[in-house]
Amino acid sequence: MREDNWTSSRSYYVEGSTVRKREYAEAAPKRREREYEVPIRRKRPVTYRKAAIKAEKSLAFDFKYTLFLSMAMLIMAAACINMLRIQGRVDKQQKNIRNLQVEIQEIEADNAAHADSLNNMYTLDEIYDIAVNELGMVYAQKGQIVYYDSADEDYVNQYQDVPEAE
Repeated sequence: MREDNWTSSRSYYVEGSTVRKREYAEAAPKRREREYEVPIRRKRPVTYRKAAIKAEKSLAFDFKYTLFLSMAMLIMAAACINMLRIQGRVDKQQKNIRNLQVEIQEIEADNAAHADSLNNMYTLDEIYDIAVNELGMVYAQKGQIVYYDSADEDYVNQYQDVPEAE
């Protein structure tokens, strides 16, 4: 009974130039038999063998490749060590520059303090008193100052007494 249900529910259509006819599952299509016999054991194709050999060679580390990698690693390590050494020098020089700048600021501050102490050491009244009383200096009188034109304006050499004004 089960076969009857299966055969009745399954049907096929056959294409043709006329009206379609319905065929039932009783006439199920048959499989074709192979015209050639498949060998039990196949040989791998040549292209696959070549690809497998190439893949094995590419995965293997040969001497040249290992030598190249080791040289590249040595060069990279030397470059890193050199960079660190140069960076250390730069840091040391920057620290030295900062110390020298601090020292310059301290010296400039000391110079400014000494200049202020020298400027404030004597007042103008004290200077006048010392000049007049101790050194005997006096102000110039009228007629003592002589003005004259010089051809060379940088400096003057005096070879003789200055003529008196008339």
